[in-house]
Amino acid sequence: MIEYGHETEIRGGTLENRKVAGIVMLHLQDGDKRFLLHSTGSTLELAYADFSEGKTGLANILELLKGTVQLDVKKIDLVELTNGQINQENVPMFVFEAEEAAQKSVLPDGYYWEEAQKFQEIIRNYDIEGMPFF
Repeated sequence: MIEYGHETEIRGGTLENRKVAGIVMLHLQDGDKRFLLHSTGSTLELAYADFSEGKTGLANILELLKGTVQLDVKKIDLVELTNGQINQENVPMFVFEAEEAAQKSVLPDGYYWEEAQKFQEIIRNYDIEGMPFF
């Protein structure tokens, strides 16, 4: 059963989507772009949150961006929603844009603003439907 208004598909009573990802593209004042990435040990990956059944996917990722990453979520724009695969698991991916002047340049441990080239290397590891243009 697909429940519209939520980013979750339920089959056989189990929650199929267990994670929700956020892609944040930071527009620098000099015209360059940086992307939010998360470090887990020696691996860089997208920022993602565990899916909470009581919240929408958007609420889950905004909670991560606001609470853990400490971004000013009032100053980011949602520009796209797509779907991807992380470890053979369907994952909703919310794509946001932000301006450098409106966000912190220093992020909490484990989170980084990385150059577009590094982001492109990381994103190749995800099977994304309708890949957004970056």
